[in-house]
Amino acid sequence: GGMQRSLRFFFRGTGYDEKMVRELEGLEASGSTYVCTLCDSTRAEASKNMVLHSITRSHCENLERYEIWRKNPFSESADELRDRVKGVSAKPFMETQPTLDALHCDIGNATEFYKIFQDEIGEVFLKSNPSREERRRWRSALDKQLRKKLKLKPVMRMNGNFARRLMTREAVEAVCELVPSEERREALLKLMDLYFQMKPVWRSSFPARDCPDQLCRYSYNSQQFADLLSTTF
Repeated sequence: GGMQRSLRFFFRGTGYDEKMVRELEGLEASGSTYVCTLCDSTRAEASKNMVLHSITRSHCENLERYEIWRKNPFSESADELRDRVKGVSAKPFMETQPTLDALHCDIGNATEFYKIFQDEIGEVFLKSNPSREERRRWRSALDKQLRKKLKLKPVMRMNGNFARRLMTREAVEAVCELVPSEERREALLKLMDLYFQMKPVWRSSFPARDCPDQLCRYSYNSQQFADLLSTTF
């Protein structure tokens, strides 16, 4: 009706694809040494540290690092400069909220557990350096069991549907049938039980509303989970 209006829009997204985050925030591609879009961790550092993580990257800092990358004010070599900017190599042009989408979380977890299941079937903890042929036999045994018990066909590359079916109690019980040691079966079931307790929290958009009990126990469960992985497995 002729009245002046001032409108401001805030666009917030969650569940981003990693490649998109790297592109929007000016980071190196997904094969980068700087493996994380949330912190400055390198692949080597991330593989050694499974427990203590914090979100340290920000859009403003990425912009500042890009300017350092562009101007090289300290006249450093390419390697020194790259280490200073921690994987920023282009101008960030849109801010993303720090997050990992649930699909990629599922796929990443299932990929790791697919390896753990094979290792437990082959009792890798008793062997110093299993051959490729042995590992192939373990994988074949796992695939055969999953097909028999869950009608789950083997895949060349982990996808969301396979990941969701693999990370179920039914699948774990099927795997445990092939694990020779009673002690290892119990450890695997305990590990998966912790996983099932944590999963609703990162699958939910509103965990405080949807699963408050699991949210309260999440920090403790995640530490127990990491401890079990780094010791028993």
